[in-house]
Amino acid sequence: MQTEQASIDFLPLSAIRKSPTNPRKRFPEAEHLELVESVRVHGILQPVLVRPWPEEPGMFELVAGERRFRAATAVELETVPALVRDLSDDEVLQIQIVENLQRRDLHPLEEADGYKVLSDRGHTLEQIAKEVSQTRTYVAQRLKLCALNASTRKLFHEEKLNASTALMIARLPTDLQDKAAKELTAPWANGEPRSIRAASEHIQRTYMLRLDEAPFKTSDETLVPSAGACGPCPKRTGNQVDMFGDVKSKEICTDPSCYAKKKEAGAALKRAEAEAAGRKVITGKEAKAALPDKYSSLQGGLVKLDETCYDDLKHRSYRQIIGAKGVKSAALLESPHDGKLIDVMPKADLKKMLADKGIQARSTGTSNPSQSAELAKKKAADAYRGELFNQVRDKHEGTGLSDFDLKIVAVTFYRRLWNENQKRICKLHGWGSKAITEAEFAKKVDAIEAASREDPEGLGRLVMDIALIDESVAATYSTGKPELLEATARDRGIDPGAVRKQVETDMRPKPKEKPVPAKKAPPASPKPTAKAAAAKRAPAKRPAAKKVVAKPASKASSSAAPAQADNAKPSLKDRKNEPWPFPNTGRP
Repeated sequence: MQTEQASIDFLPLSAIRKSPTNPRKRFPEAEHLELVESVRVHGILQPVLVRPWPEEPGMFELVAGERRFRAATAVELETVPALVRDLSDDEVLQIQIVENLQRRDLHPLEEADGYKVLSDRGHTLEQIAKEVSQTRTYVAQRLKLCALNASTRKLFHEEKLNASTALMIARLPTDLQDKAAKELTAPWANGEPRSIRAASEHIQRTYMLRLDEAPFKTSDETLVPSAGACGPCPKRTGNQVDMFGDVKSKEICTDPSCYAKKKEAGAALKRAEAEAAGRKVITGKEAKAALPDKYSSLQGGLVKLDETCYDDLKHRSYRQIIGAKGVKSAALLESPHDGKLIDVMPKADLKKMLADKGIQARSTGTSNPSQSAELAKKKAADAYRGELFNQVRDKHEGTGLSDFDLKIVAVTFYRRLWNENQKRICKLHGWGSKAITEAEFAKKVDAIEAASREDPEGLGRLVMDIALIDESVAATYSTGKPELLEATARDRGIDPGAVRKQVETDMRPKPKEKPVPAKKAPPASPKPTAKAAAAKRAPAKRPAAKKVVAKPASKASSSAAPAQADNAKPSLKDRKNEPWPFPNTGRP
């Protein structure tokens, strides 16, 4: 920067023009009017900074002091004190940015636009950081704000986004910014937008994809030639450390569109290789029917080769048992949920292969799974747990937590539920058969709070529903007991043993009673044969069938009677002596 002494002159207002490079674009009206009154009384106390306008003698460019210049124009002053300097374009930019940084009301977007002008003129990130006395990370993040589209910039100026949430959106591709901004500005817990931490978690969960779990080869430069390999890509978090300090992993893709193209190209390549090797590839509607949910078991008699074979004493996977040669004869199922190709095999074929290895696969070879003993056992466990769960809900009483606390607990733990349990919560509360998003769930929680006059225990019941919903259904491969559900039942005066007996009685198949033939006039036919007469007398020889029906019913009613007779909730003293599923922790 040139150091020769500047002269102070009184220049005509008409000889001064606003600078086209000034990053400051917003001038609050209230502050402007306040300065106008000051100038009207005291005049301009501090000179503005100008430089001669290039190639136009007698004209000057306003470098710093635009607020004072605007106030002087409003008061209609003829001249203003000015400090005249010969400055280069770069020097003008640096002065304007540094001078504006000292203003508390400078918007981050205006600051970002100023840095961009310097960057466009060839200044490196390190140079800009040194010129404005900021860190490299700070300047890099401010520069990234320039990537915001027009509508998101408007939200930022309206203070619906702050610098942190605006940066999260600026890191996304332009076509996703509006959607992300709508989600981050929507009411969340207690009607307020997400916190910075919650916003970061939402963006990472919704718009960022793990490269270490990609269903394609990330080092393949030819998969999508225009994108190249993922390692050196600038959209990988590991290559933009300054920009993604809130993201722990370096192997994260921030461009879902590019990721989707690579996933599709990778799947097409694998399909072609599999078909060339003579393997069947299951795609489209057939794949959706076989795998209706990402975490569900395969349907249509198919088995994933990476699943554990429980008929094997060593509990190896099917892949390990049948070996590489066996896998080559398996089909490939393209997951309709994440595009991954899964090695699968029909149960009948797999059973034969296992038999060749000396393993008798009972569960794998079952032709009708709904009739298997394991599923029948699970169905009975589900019936018991579901009934116990409903009775626990009916006994729900007030809680010591505030409504706000309960809403936080509900939203926090809803997001941790598996998709199937989220569906169960939605069905239970009449919100539909599909799992709803966190934002939609938060709205439902607000609605429950708003209706607290009609149902003051609604929030507490919802929290307990979420806490116990997992134990309301028996796990497929677990023999564990619903300890928390049973403990809660006992705490509320419900006898789990009585509930179990009642459910087992209700599920027990009842013998069919032989219909009594209607009386009708004897037909005009020859005398019945001895065989027909014996058939008619057969029902009279089996009177014991009626006792079989009556006996279990009376037993169930007698066992259930004590639980129904004592509906009073146990005293605190009695409850402390009740079984708690975690003996080492003590009764809470």
